[in-house]
Amino acid sequence: MKVRQFFPALVLLAFLTFLIWLLLVFLPVVWIELKYQFKSFFQNRGIDNPQALFFPDFSGMTIVGNASKNKDYGIVIPRLGLDEKVVFNVDPNDEQQYKAALKQGIAHASSTNYPDQKGLGYYFAHSSSPGFQVQYNAVFYLLNKLETGDEIYIWHERKRYRYLVTEKRISQATDTTFLYQTYEGENIVLQTCWPPGTTKERLLVFAQRAN
Repeated sequence: MKVRQFFPALVLLAFLTFLIWLLLVFLPVVWIELKYQFKSFFQNRGIDNPQALFFPDFSGMTIVGNASKNKDYGIVIPRLGLDEKVVFNVDPNDEQQYKAALKQGIAHASSTNYPDQKGLGYYFAHSSSPGFQVQYNAVFYLLNKLETGDEIYIWHERKRYRYLVTEKRISQATDTTFLYQTYEGENIVLQTCWPPGTTKERLLVFAQRAN
């Protein structure tokens, strides 16, 4: 009798819990997607800074490699409107360390190369949060929209390094073979979980240093 009495309340609680989870996980990535589509709509029509149409004195949406707010340590991807802090020398096997770094922005994996060094520099960040937690960083949600030739800028100790995308691929979550390959010149790889909202696979975007 008591179970029947409280059953509607339990169903309502379960529904509200599920709804909150959806909001925490997907609302941030929906917002990022809408901003990207808004920006792309105007850029395809030759308007690089759509915010200037409504707020002429607001410096804004157009991001270029030499106009970063993270000139000490950061990544800028103009196509995605991305300008984020990078935490360098993060141990990807230390869960506590990399979670703390990802709350700040993008993590650079320790034991991989720094800018201006030949080989591979490895950078990773969230595309969304698959767990029941506050969504604090979906910075790489738009990574899949990058294409060959797109620019990526890395700022390290107030020096800017320019890279061009060479490849994009989906790999298994346990596949780390790309870390042990031989690379000519200076290269970077950006990694995030894929599809957004899961940890099933990994999206990898490779880029090579441009002169």
